[in-house]
Amino acid sequence: MSRKRLALLGLIIAAALSAAGVAAARKPTSVQAASATFAATDVSQLSQVTCSVTGGDTFQATKATYRGTSVSADPRVAGALTIRAWSLVDTTNGVGHVFGNFRIKGPGTRAHGTLNGAIANGEASGIARGFVRHQWGRIVASMGSTFNPNTGFSTGSLGGSTVGAGFIRSGQWCAPPHWPKS
Repeated sequence: MSRKRLALLGLIIAAALSAAGVAAARKPTSVQAASATFAATDVSQLSQVTCSVTGGDTFQATKATYRGTSVSADPRVAGALTIRAWSLVDTTNGVGHVFGNFRIKGPGTRAHGTLNGAIANGEASGIARGFVRHQWGRIVASMGSTFNPNTGFSTGSLGGSTVGAGFIRSGQWCAPPHWPKS
C-alpha cells in the first residue's frame, strides 16, 4: 500500500474511534418525573389598564413581575422564582388568560421557560415549558396556581395535580397598547 493510502486509512480509523469515544461519553437519554410547589406573591412593576370590546365585556389587562420561591426535592427546579406575566381577565365572570416567562435560580442551577394558562375563579391552570442548565434538560410540566393579578401566584405547583381552568374564546378580545401577542 502506498503512503497516501496508509495515511488515509489511518485518518479514517482515527475518525471512527474518535466518534465512538464521543458517543460513549454522552450521557444516556432519560426522562424523570419532576415536581415543585411555588408561591410568587412579591409583586413589582405592576401596570394595569381596563379595556372594553364594543357591545361586549370589560377586561382588566395586567403586566407585572412576581417573585417568590420554588420548592422541590429536585434541585434543578428549586430556588428563587421570578415570573414576568401578562394577564387579561374578563371583569364580569373572572375568566381569562395568563402567560409569561419564569426563571428559577438555585444553588448551582438555573431553569427558565414560559408559562401559559387559563384563569377561572381565581385559579390558573396550564403548562410550563423550558430548560435547565445544571445537568441540562427540558422541562414540560402542568402548572396550576391560585392567581390574582394584584397579589400574584400562591399555592402553585409544577408537575403536580392542578385544579382545572379553561375557557372558550369567541369574538374579539380587547388589545391593550404595547401588549405582546399570546
